[in-house]
Amino acid sequence: MKRRTLILTIMLMVHGGVFGYGQSMGQGLVDSLKQVTTQLNDTKKLQGWSYSGITNITFSQVGLLNWTAGGNSSISIIGLGMYKANYLQDNFTWNNYVELGYGLTKIGDVEFRKSDDRIIVVSQAGIAAGNTMNHSLLVDFRTQFTNGRNYAAKFDSTIGDFPLTSTFMAPAFLTTALGMELKPIKGLSILIAPLTGRTTIVANQLLSEQGAFNVVKGHTIQAFLGSLINAQIANEIFENITLNSRLNIFSPFRSPTLMVVSMENMMTMKVNSFIKVTLSLDAFYDHRIVIKRSDGTTGPSTQLKNTFGVGFGYTF
Repeated sequence: MKRRTLILTIMLMVHGGVFGYGQSMGQGLVDSLKQVTTQLNDTKKLQGWSYSGITNITFSQVGLLNWTAGGNSSISIIGLGMYKANYLQDNFTWNNYVELGYGLTKIGDVEFRKSDDRIIVVSQAGIAAGNTMNHSLLVDFRTQFTNGRNYAAKFDSTIGDFPLTSTFMAPAFLTTALGMELKPIKGLSILIAPLTGRTTIVANQLLSEQGAFNVVKGHTIQAFLGSLINAQIANEIFENITLNSRLNIFSPFRSPTLMVVSMENMMTMKVNSFIKVTLSLDAFYDHRIVIKRSDGTTGPSTQLKNTFGVGFGYTF
């Protein structure tokens, strides 16, 4: 009888200790989350939705008549929109970004040709793990509006145009990444995502049958698993001069050294409320994509695009 009483007493003591320890851990977790929430509320007073954006239209024209120094008349127009919609509630953030760009250029008697074409949609949700860290989920989608053609190639009389190189949803790139976001200083965020999926879509039969953009011939989707580093800068570096930069480095698990690198840089200089100067530089490299280089050879190569313009813009 005494032995049973002793065993029962020990079991009650152990049970009570475990229960108390569990309560202590649970209360510690709650207190930690409350502390993070309080810190975030102290540093970020704005709760709910916030919106910002810029719309810029750049136009240039050169007219020549009996001009002995030579040259060609030209017309160029480029439209660019960059918009943000961000949500904050306690320790939860949801940041959304849309970039739309399209440009046309006409030189001499040649018809208007595309000089810029982009659709970029980025959505990132995060749960705070401290003042400078978030558990983060990133979704990045990219494609274009209209057909792209190889004007350096021979004119195709069968279709009555130059060879097709790209179109809407061909290609399209979808990246989904899960990882930790670091914000060491204002305006800088770095996402380290050890688990990332990257999908290339070629929703055009002609390009699909050519095996364009590293998609297996006859297929429309090619998917890879890997890891991602995503770095973003959005800050006013000088008075009335804003820099927006994004760097993506994706390393597939099956071939880690054959990385896909993309970078977009946009500097906006405000002259007054409506006139703005923009300078952009974009770079892209994918070892698996074979293109015709500027020297006439074929193979993987770094793709570069830069634009400079003075135009009318509206910021909110």
